[in-house]
Amino acid sequence: MDKWLSHPTAIKIVSLALGILLWAVVHFDPESRTPSSVASLLENRTINDVKVVAINLDERNYVLREISPQKVRLTVRGTRNDLLSARTSDYTVRVDLGSLTAGTHTLPLRADLPRGIQALAITPSTVSVTIEELETKEFEVQVAPAGTPKAGYKAGAPVLSPTNRVHVTLPASEMERVDHVGASISIEGADATIKDKSVKLVAYDDKGKPIEGAVIDPAVLGIEVPITNPFKTVPVQFKLSGSLPPGLSIASFQPETDKVTIYGPQNELDKIDLVEADVKLSELTKSGKVMVPLSGAKGITEFSPKELGINVEIVLSSTRSLQGLPVTVNGLGTGLTMKITDPATGKVDITIQGAPAMLDRLQPGDVSVEVDLSGRGPGTYTVPLRVNLPRFIHQSGGNQSLTVEIAPEVPATTPPAESPPPDMPADGTADGTHTPDGSGSTDGTDDHTKTEG
Repeated sequence: MDKWLSHPTAIKIVSLALGILLWAVVHFDPESRTPSSVASLLENRTINDVKVVAINLDERNYVLREISPQKVRLTVRGTRNDLLSARTSDYTVRVDLGSLTAGTHTLPLRADLPRGIQALAITPSTVSVTIEELETKEFEVQVAPAGTPKAGYKAGAPVLSPTNRVHVTLPASEMERVDHVGASISIEGADATIKDKSVKLVAYDDKGKPIEGAVIDPAVLGIEVPITNPFKTVPVQFKLSGSLPPGLSIASFQPETDKVTIYGPQNELDKIDLVEADVKLSELTKSGKVMVPLSGAKGITEFSPKELGINVEIVLSSTRSLQGLPVTVNGLGTGLTMKITDPATGKVDITIQGAPAMLDRLQPGDVSVEVDLSGRGPGTYTVPLRVNLPRFIHQSGGNQSLTVEIAPEVPATTPPAESPPPDMPADGTADGTHTPDGSGSTDGTDDHTKTEG
């Protein structure tokens, strides 16, 4: 055998056979196989419940309200290896909604399959789709603070930024369900203004339930909630203390405001009806603006403004004499009479000082003089005068007091009773003037009442 294989002729024969075999392998054409042999390598497969996917919908103007059916059955063909390597999620059935308008449409389905697999059938081959037009409407946002701030503090109105109005987009048939757009923020226990917070907006119906699917633009807003002490606005009463430097008077006194806002616990605010501003007259030496601080009210934690501006005009003083002023007597006891003995005329003369223009504007009735005789019985008294003058005018001379004599009031004289005629009973019952208890004439009762008074 070895000799045969080593023979040159045998080697040539073997080489020729191998060359023919290699040529056959290289030049083999698979297409030359018969259809029956190829078909025997492919398999069919059925995939149930393949979801129908809608594409190319104009979502700015329309919404897909319904698609029926939502799932279909797909029959495909491929080699065993291709079918086994493909996942169920690789099989997709699409419906094209491009260029459609509102309404109900019947559309064909198209399958997107893995490589090497072909669709044989889609069951059903069409679907019904309903498209509805979208509607956009503007709403003002309503913010509902949740909880309560720290005791003694008060929450102000929430402030939204950059706007408090938003747009809501919904299918036209659902837009009428929107009652308002709202947001909620917690203020529980807050003792300072809530800043740099954001709130998500929600569309609600008239029962306060969220509306699903509502598109809100913008969907989130910035919010600030002022948290302050309770406050109250009250008038200012200017209290003038001390006196101006000699020879000066106030010609004009104009506060920039006559009201201030005070902050503090509510129970303290309820007790305050006004705030006093103490103006020290000794510090007013020239015309201009002076600032008066506010402080000292019990329980008040803050004033706004903290100080008040007052524009004052300071001028050289002038004087004016007022003569023959009547005196009003107050407090004289019942059953007493009074007589002014000094000055003998019963009227007083005074000298007043102030700004020239203010003195010139004085009218009858702008100045009054009073004395108080409360608690004084019969006797002679020297009592001080109380002179009522307009603000920034004061008494600089004249009568400072007067002398009065107080005496008991003299009862009126009662005429003597006349004897009754002979035909009239002594008790006076004939003329009907007796008292119910038979005590006699009412004249005696009048005298008694006057004396007690």
